[in-house]
Amino acid sequence: MMRRAVALIVAGLVFALPARADQLVTDLSEHQIAIRSNFTGTEILLFGAVEAARPGSRALNRDIVVVVQGPSRPMTVRRKEQMAAIWVNHDSVTYPNVPGYYAIASTRPLEVMATPETMKALRIGIENISPGTPAAHAIDGTPQILPPDDERTFWKALIRNMRRDGLYFSVPGGVTFLGQTLFRATVEIPANVPVGLYTAKVYLLQDGEVVDTISSPLYIDKRGVERFIFRMAHTDPLLYGMIAVLLAAFAGWLASAVMARR
Repeated sequence: MMRRAVALIVAGLVFALPARADQLVTDLSEHQIAIRSNFTGTEILLFGAVEAARPGSRALNRDIVVVVQGPSRPMTVRRKEQMAAIWVNHDSVTYPNVPGYYAIASTRPLEVMATPETMKALRIGIENISPGTPAAHAIDGTPQILPPDDERTFWKALIRNMRRDGLYFSVPGGVTFLGQTLFRATVEIPANVPVGLYTAKVYLLQDGEVVDTISSPLYIDKRGVERFIFRMAHTDPLLYGMIAVLLAAFAGWLASAVMARR
């Protein structure tokens, strides 16, 4: 009798436990990208698999979203206005925490995968980036308060500029399943990509809800002479400027000397 009661209690506890959700296993083709003088851009491959809660199952409602972003830094957007037949920089808005690169790939368009509220809460999508509290300034540099509609105009202009430079983009259908569980996505890294630490984050959605996420680091840095010049320009700009002037003067003297001998 006692054994039967214990068995019933154990069975009740097992059935009371929540069902294990599907889980992600992912990795990148490379975690470091070196930028040299001949760098013209590259691609990274993100691949992974979905470990089903029930082996052998294949849920038709699975979606994968891949977001690669970083590094964040302050960015300023200026509005030009015509004054006395010339165009000058007028008002400006500075955002303190803007990703220098933001790429998103998904199995389907975001709007059909989940509600806009869900995507906004997870900050998935270019329009849902959180750049921090903006600081607006007038033409003379004095702080000012912009109406929300005007501030959104500046933010849209920043996104438009980043899209134009190839640093912000979205690829619906960029994630493809290979069989029942394996998937892959290829993300382009343009030549003008900023250096620093990046994050490749993968979301697994089912029925419009996120059931698992996983992140992988990606580091992009300059190598060789390019790294030395880059660091000198940022850590010791005076010395960098003096060397640049001397090299330019030497190049000019050398060119004039060659032309004089002809």
